[in-house]
Amino acid sequence: MKWKDLFKKKLVKAEAEKMSYESDEEKLYKVLNSDEYKNRPYEYSDLSEGMAVINETMWGWWRPRFLINHNTKRAYEFMDKGQSLVTVTTNDIDWDSLKNLPKDAIDRARALSFHFPSFIHRFENGVARVSWQLNPDGRYYMDEDGFGMTADEEITIYGFIDQNAKVVVKFRILNESYRELDKMRKEAEEKVK
Repeated sequence: MKWKDLFKKKLVKAEAEKMSYESDEEKLYKVLNSDEYKNRPYEYSDLSEGMAVINETMWGWWRPRFLINHNTKRAYEFMDKGQSLVTVTTNDIDWDSLKNLPKDAIDRARALSFHFPSFIHRFENGVARVSWQLNPDGRYYMDEDGFGMTADEEITIYGFIDQNAKVVVKFRILNESYRELDKMRKEAEEKVK
């Protein structure tokens, strides 16, 4: 065996060993920075503070699939291909706040269903608000000719995540006041200090 071949073999082995020590989040970060994720059906969106989201178009809507942390060079699958939340668990929901919602909305939360328009918003002071629509308003079902609209009312719950895609303030329904979001943000910021 020539010394060059031996050298190449050792380099390949060293690179493979290095990759085996990488976490799944570090590996995903590398994959998501490839050309495949720079074009449709994907869309890169900056969330500030070194954070970004890769949305994927599904059924005509952009869905937040992956959260990217450029600061730590890690990425997280936020929602899977089946439109179910991955980093959120049922323990991350304030169930008492949902008790007066329709059964269908509660069932969607229990199933971690992220099927309706929902978003990860910009990061500020290490946290981001997530709006999770459990039920769309009736216009969601309307076709381009104006038919199919229902009497449904929009139901959205809100939570806050940190830069590692972990929920730091549980998802809850707001009591008719968006000032609650300010309190939730302050609570989230205190937890990540």
